[in-house]
Amino acid sequence: MAQRKLADEDIPVWAWLWLPVAAIGIELGFRIANEPLYRRLWDSELGPVETGTVLVLLFGIVAGLCALRHCTRLPAAWLRGWLVLIILGSVYFCGEEASWGQHWLGWETSAEFMNLNDQGETNLHNTSAWLDQKPRLLLELGVLSGGLLYPFFMWLRRRPRSIDPHDLQYWFWPGQRLLPTAILALAIGLPQRLEKWFGWPIPWPLDIRASETQEFYFGLFLALYLWSYQRRLKTRDRAQRT
Repeated sequence: MAQRKLADEDIPVWAWLWLPVAAIGIELGFRIANEPLYRRLWDSELGPVETGTVLVLLFGIVAGLCALRHCTRLPAAWLRGWLVLIILGSVYFCGEEASWGQHWLGWETSAEFMNLNDQGETNLHNTSAWLDQKPRLLLELGVLSGGLLYPFFMWLRRRPRSIDPHDLQYWFWPGQRLLPTAILALAIGLPQRLEKWFGWPIPWPLDIRASETQEFYFGLFLALYLWSYQRRLKTRDRAQRT
């Protein structure tokens, strides 16, 4: 009964299903209804997708920090390090996405960064592929393996995800509720890749700012992962206190 309760205390349906579906629905709705307005809003550094990415990451960071309060309940020390790593990665992602506040506060880029940054912004990811494409590729592979391939592998083996809090897999692998976000994160960039690899034209209305939208779903995936950690750790802490 306690294990079942732990499994039930995961993220709510509005967060793991309706939010990711609504986000792409709203973007495509604007693209279909009014393309000039869509381009004006979504091309802005303060537009819905850029701001949304920062907001969901901020939420995830707060959830991760709250989870650290209960991290002694984790069954292995390396899981605490893993949790800290995901939080730090989210901080880097969030800070870089907002150019560490420049997009919101509007300060001028220093001469040093102007010489290093190919977009004249106060961030690191525009200075080197090792600070941009490489971390993005690692994150995409993480979403692919943890959010899509692992649930598919468990489905093939006809094995439900572990709900035993003493099982390391219960804590390490994302739950099946992150599957919609993972699917959307990977599917959004597919038309652009098919165009690049095979020259296939991007069908209307999928000719959106796919890279930025994909970043939103990567950020949402991290936020939901950290929030799931926080909720399950809090539930376990409460169960062991009673």
